[in-house]
Amino acid sequence: MKKFAILALLAATGVASAHETLVITYDGGYGASVNNVYNAVLGADPMAEHLYNPAPGAVAAYLANEHVESIFVFDVTTYSMMNSDDAAAVGAWYQQENKSAVIDGRSYGVLFNGGTGGDEDKYITNTANWFLNNDGGLWIGTDHDPDWTMNGNQYLVAAGFNPIVGLETGPATGWNASPLFDGVNVHGLDWSGGNWSVGHTPVGLQPNGVTLSNILYSGPSDPMISTYLVPAPGAAGALALFGIAALRRRR
Repeated sequence: MKKFAILALLAATGVASAHETLVITYDGGYGASVNNVYNAVLGADPMAEHLYNPAPGAVAAYLANEHVESIFVFDVTTYSMMNSDDAAAVGAWYQQENKSAVIDGRSYGVLFNGGTGGDEDKYITNTANWFLNNDGGLWIGTDHDPDWTMNGNQYLVAAGFNPIVGLETGPATGWNASPLFDGVNVHGLDWSGGNWSVGHTPVGLQPNGVTLSNILYSGPSDPMISTYLVPAPGAAGALALFGIAALRRRR
């Protein structure tokens, strides 16, 4: 019903069309595996759109003419390949309504170990499915700061989040339960082999009012993946039980 309402609104306002998911890939020349995020998203949304190395301003122009529910940004370059209009457009899109967010500072695991249907791909597909089933969301994947966060951090700050910072070389030592890890061997998301350099993702209360929780980390102060999921896992069930109890009280 929601999708039909959106399409009717778009037709009335002259916006060209609606796509559930947009994947934006910034590639510094690392081969076909830079498409691994997009290909894993296709496992959840076969109609997902892909902007590969968009020119500065192209993301802003796209969002001005298309309605999307979810955005994935995969930043695989040491160069800024966007402009302030792009950042502002994604920031405004995210902050216009309450959406999930997933921030991944070790996302190059998808680059190195994705594309085979394994744990990295399942994690991305799970994320895309969560977004599709829960009114959309924003995923931003980078590596360590400052070299590999040139585009991702611009989008994060524009959306009201703190940036990915620092460089972590220690292996992942723990994780917290998450629906994004359904069917995933979380050990498989530690692609370090004891030798990697990844970024620390923001956690806690953010400038936009969202509170991020870490779900994969090297230590309590070394988060590698942070999330804000809408609704919070278990919330839908709690709301359903509340509704049943309310009906019983009315009887």
